[in-house]
Amino acid sequence: MNAKAKTLLIPILLFSLLGYLFGWSSLFEVRKIEVAGIDGSKTLTVKKVITKSGIAKGDKLARINAGAVARSLSIYPEIARVEINRKPLHTVEIALTLRKVEIALATNQGKYLLGDISGTTFIEVARPPKGVPVISGDRRFIVDAITIHNALPKKIRKKVTLIEIPSKASITLTLRSGLKILWGTVADQEAKLTVLSALLAAPENKSARFIDIATPLTPTVRSARSN
Repeated sequence: MNAKAKTLLIPILLFSLLGYLFGWSSLFEVRKIEVAGIDGSKTLTVKKVITKSGIAKGDKLARINAGAVARSLSIYPEIARVEINRKPLHTVEIALTLRKVEIALATNQGKYLLGDISGTTFIEVARPPKGVPVISGDRRFIVDAITIHNALPKKIRKKVTLIEIPSKASITLTLRSGLKILWGTVADQEAKLTVLSALLAAPENKSARFIDIATPLTPTVRSARSN
């Protein structure tokens, strides 16, 4: 065998040896499985995650398919993202990113489905968490309601306790103070925000109980005394 052939053969042999060690040898097999990111979870436990992941002790670290694990864990809507971290020599970590509880969708049974701002729900509870707005009404227009909620200035958004959707054109917000705001449809967001800010800033509207900005060019305001 000439020198050139040896030069080519050595890297091939090394690559084959490393491939065997990582993919087949017990030197790099899974002996410990860790789960990170489930603190505060509403639906998950370490046991559930490990069982559903399909990873088992004795598996080879290099042969764990991160995509397959993510697909297996997708049955839990609370999980937004899955990462697989391999730690030498024998540990694999399943690192999860969970969805935040940002909405509570009222059900016909008097309970609430908790979900994130995208509208994905993942657990049913008897009472909505404090500070989480409740969405009630026609579920076909949940995306519209969330779009409106997201467009609100933070100082107003954090005061919203209820978003009612009796129809696509009658979306209504209720603030912690009891003030109801008839927003209407998702259209004309910027104009409605400008009008709403002006109305809320006006001293004469401090006692307002109802504001209609469904048609932002002709808003109406009713106070407690005018009811």
